[in-house]
Amino acid sequence: MARFFFHLYDDEVTLDPEGREFPNAAAAKEKAIRYAREIASEEVLHGHLGLNHRIEVTDANDAPVVTITFKDAVQIHP
Repeated sequence: MARFFFHLYDDEVTLDPEGREFPNAAAAKEKAIRYAREIASEEVLHGHLGLNHRIEVTDANDAPVVTITFKDAVQIHP
């Protein structure tokens, strides 16, 4: 298992000091997508949504693994 950190960049920057363990980067990416959807849902309930807000996933060495924007986490239909 490897430790990954999920840093949130939306109206404020929230750095993840503890991280979570996942078997691989693909599993951490899936979790980041779920987090983005949960946070975006809360934003919509409050009447706004920043599609460029993002979650940056880094590894234990603080190396970037993946960035998920809220726009990447959902399908937007006209």
